[in-house]
Parts: sequence; C-alpha cells; structure tokens
Amino acid sequence: MLRDIRTHETDSLNKNISILVLDDPDPMTRASHTYSVAVPGQKSTLIRFQHGNPTVEVNGLTNEVLFAIMADRLAAFQTGPFACQENAEMLAHIEGALSACRARAQRMSGKSN
Repeated sequence: MLRDIRTHETDSLNKNISILVLDDPDPMTRASHTYSVAVPGQKSTLIRFQHGNPTVEVNGLTNEVLFAIMADRLAAFQTGPFACQENAEMLAHIEGALSACRARAQRMSGKSN
C-alpha cells in the first residue's frame, strides 16, 4: 500500500519533493523498508533500509547511515556562508541520535563502555 509522507514540507522547496512509502510495514517491527523520493525533473531515488538480520545478510541502509550523511552535510554548512544557529541545533540533535544508535548497538551486543 502506497503512503505519502508530508512531514518534510516545511517550505515551498520541500513541498515540491514527494516521499512515498512503497511497502507495508513489517508485522514484527512495524517499520517500512522501501521509500521513493521524487524531485521535479529528476529520476526518483529509491531508499531501501535493512530488512532482516544483518548478521545473515546486509541488504539495505540503516538509520545510522542517513544520520551520518546528514551530520557530514550540516558540519560542512557550519564551515561556510550557511553557518547558522538552526544548522548547529540540527547537527547537535543528529549527533545525539547517532550517540543513541551506538548505545543501542552496544546494549544489543551485550557490551558496555
């Protein structure tokens, strides 16, 4: 079942970009795994997340991958003419999310700091 995501539509630029969820949520995790992002005049971009146990097969992106990309991009903005308080705040939240991802991975592996 296709489902639109519209939470990114904060301004006129983002209202022109469409996000579709292409698969039904997994019954166990309740998360979807396949998304299509369409920018006017461009081919759609397919984003596939890991589905199933990664120790068996790596078959998609993780939340950590997307957070790392966003952190890199925002850190770069902060070194140039687009540096601003809002970018610094977004970067801090994304770095916090990555920290939470690391803590979850450690907990799930049975390791502690």
